[in-house]
Amino acid sequence: MSVNKITFTINSRSYTVVAEETTEYLEKLCAHVNEKVENVLRGGQNIMGERPLVLAALNICDEYYKQLENNDALKEKTAELKEKNGRLEREAESAQEELDMVKSGQVSIDEAAMRAEVSDANEKLSSANNKIKFLEGQVKSLKEKIAELEERDRKREQDFLDLIDKQ
Repeated sequence: MSVNKITFTINSRSYTVVAEETTEYLEKLCAHVNEKVENVLRGGQNIMGERPLVLAALNICDEYYKQLENNDALKEKTAELKEKNGRLEREAESAQEELDMVKSGQVSIDEAAMRAEVSDANEKLSSANNKIKFLEGQVKSLKEKIAELEERDRKREQDFLDLIDKQ
């Protein structure tokens, strides 16, 4: 790849950049930096020396990190939409299969509707079974805790009775 060299001016200082990127791209970067420095100079009061460059760099970093966050949010949304799209494609395939069976006479419309209801009921049943397993775990945990508390109470009661006997 060819190396490009460009000289540009920011805040009355000349800089030379050598890079593999195109001259147009480098000019675009330089213009962006220059614009940020000019914005800092317009907004500040007697900002001199390196301060405008540092503040412009901070503004550019701010833009960069906000874009990264936006990119991450878009990736998450894309993943969610892909998952939803896959689910919808499977539902569409299932509906098409049912429609094909109805058209071929293998299944009546009533049977197709019942199959859809059975499929929906199976999903609800699976969800309910998962909830039941979770609740059974909670019940087991609570029973263990009750047993521990009862044992602690028995020990306290015995200690209390022993204390009374000593007096």
